[in-house]
Amino acid sequence: MEWEQIFDEGHTWRVRAQLADRPGSLAQVAARLSERRCNLLSVTVLPVSAWAEAGSVMDEFVLRAPIELDATDIAALITGDGVECVGITTASVNGLVDSETAVLRAGLAALTGKVPVPDAITRLLNADSVSLETMPDEPFDSVVLSENGHVAHIPLDSRHCIVAIREWAPFADGEVARVGALLDLVSEPEPPLPEAPRSVARVPEAACTTRQLSSLDVQFLNAENDTTFLHVGGLTLLDPSGLPGGQLTVDEVRNVIRSRLHLIGPLRWRLRKVPLGLDFPYWDDTIDPDLGYHIRAISVPAPGTETQLCDLVAELSAQQLDRSRPLWEFYLISGLEDGKQALYSKVHHAVIDGVSGAEVMAAVMDLTPEPFRVPPASETVTQHAAPSMMSMLKTGAMKSALRPVASARQVRRVVPHLLDIPGVGALPGAARAGRGAKRLLRRTVESVPRPGTPPKVVFNERITAARSFAYASVPLSDVKSVKNALGFTVNDVVMSLCTTALRQWLLDHDALPDAPIVVGMPVSVRTAEQHGTAGNQISFMPTTLPTHEPDPKRRLELIRPVLNAAKTRFSSAPASLLHDVTAMIPQLLDGIITRTVFRAATSIAMPFNLLISNVPGPQLPLYVAGARVLANYPVSVISDISGAINITVMSYDGHLDFGILACPSVIPDVESFRHYLEQALKELRVLAEVDTLSVN
Repeated sequence: MEWEQIFDEGHTWRVRAQLADRPGSLAQVAARLSERRCNLLSVTVLPVSAWAEAGSVMDEFVLRAPIELDATDIAALITGDGVECVGITTASVNGLVDSETAVLRAGLAALTGKVPVPDAITRLLNADSVSLETMPDEPFDSVVLSENGHVAHIPLDSRHCIVAIREWAPFADGEVARVGALLDLVSEPEPPLPEAPRSVARVPEAACTTRQLSSLDVQFLNAENDTTFLHVGGLTLLDPSGLPGGQLTVDEVRNVIRSRLHLIGPLRWRLRKVPLGLDFPYWDDTIDPDLGYHIRAISVPAPGTETQLCDLVAELSAQQLDRSRPLWEFYLISGLEDGKQALYSKVHHAVIDGVSGAEVMAAVMDLTPEPFRVPPASETVTQHAAPSMMSMLKTGAMKSALRPVASARQVRRVVPHLLDIPGVGALPGAARAGRGAKRLLRRTVESVPRPGTPPKVVFNERITAARSFAYASVPLSDVKSVKNALGFTVNDVVMSLCTTALRQWLLDHDALPDAPIVVGMPVSVRTAEQHGTAGNQISFMPTTLPTHEPDPKRRLELIRPVLNAAKTRFSSAPASLLHDVTAMIPQLLDGIITRTVFRAATSIAMPFNLLISNVPGPQLPLYVAGARVLANYPVSVISDISGAINITVMSYDGHLDFGILACPSVIPDVESFRHYLEQALKELRVLAEVDTLSVN
């Protein structure tokens, strides 16, 4: 049965499943569904409730299935190998929205009188019934779920509670919490948002606690030098034509962010070092950031071309962040062609990774042109204050004394996965050592081939402090048509585009190696519980790209197997591997050993030729202080150890946005990649059409 027939004649199902929290569980479910021609439309991670088994996660799947499969068949496909189907019901593709949009839809229906508030809650929870009940004799102030999770008691006030019942699946804590948001939305309207105060209300000092950087976070600080700047960010193109006066002002941006500072912890964090570098630094957010410094207005001279914009972003990207302040800066850029504006953001990698960075920007942006009203800071919000100097010295000295014991434990976790550490596989004799370690520890020696030593490529020449930047967009519809025709994933198509573009650049510069290049793909290992916590929860998945293959069809055929092999290897390694490895590097003297290790790696065993990252983004329009977001181009990191060029991709509202950062002394024409990517997409579309014709 073809996908078009499944879409026209099949059924859409909403499924709740409890999965064992281990690598590969979700992939196995997806594989079973795919074998029966089911199209997985979305996966949502839900907070685990009290009724769920320990060591499990809750996922909600929405899928399209052939008409011959009923609910029993779907449940049987989901269940197995650590996965239990806990509920299934019919669904609608129109219901595929994020939780914030679901609350907005239900709230709008209630505010306009289309449905009563109880019916809006019923829709929001997909419940069988919702009723208003008298609070029991023993009142409660938070949501109470029944033992099996099918009944939720939601406190309304001191005398009343809402009782929701749902038979098809138990409730999760996170979705029940949406009811409070809905009730706030439909309550009596508040007066217009006043001028934002100059300082966000802070909590009493007694409510402070400490927040220390992780071993991985701190390496992004330690590895920084005169030519390597480890901040990440993005260039957001804006259309301000709908605003009064047709332009966004820097004060409007500051007001929006000022009103939300209590929701965006990383923008308040200030670095506090431990004396002598005896221990990892701490974050301190007890002092409000100076938004006049952190959010600035800047203009490009007429005519405001894309080249001028890219040159400005490259110049700003080549400037280190001031470590005496919170590690971020925003620039509102005006003077662009057609009256457009842009917002360039940069935040230090010690503060955020790709996922937590997207969460920060989500708190800055809105779903509607009218900025969302944000509740003021609660008096119960906890601040993070660094310990006293003497306390940091005592704790640091104690940890230094105990580090050999902690390192011994980490070594035992790391050794079986020696070859999964970026760069180790390229060392002479590393493969033999890795196999020997696994046999010694009686672990299975995997048969999946590894990328091996990256070839010598111009990308790995020493970089300077200068930067160049270019961006490009391709229609997501074109990418998906190629994906569907070839049986690929969107990520497969993205990597195919990058492979062809990189090959053409290397050919044009007489620098194409005979062997496939090796790329590192940053991958989030953030769990559901770690969302909203900022910091770094990432690892790197190395893979080869067949840039050496001249035949476009053969090159395409090689992409899928190497990416699948990379995923197989990556899924077998523990999510904490990079944290365990970096935890063994002493912090003494503010990371001098880290810098020594990194310098040695660039001359002994380069882990990659370059980094390529693909970050999924929202497929709906967003707004910054009322200005519509047109595109969002990532601006990432280059270094001597990761390569002189970085390609990062983010999907947004119907297109894929490519951000390409490079060192101009190594890559003198980074803007040429825009043309190479366009040509690569044309080549893929031709191959997809040929492949479809041959199948037909």
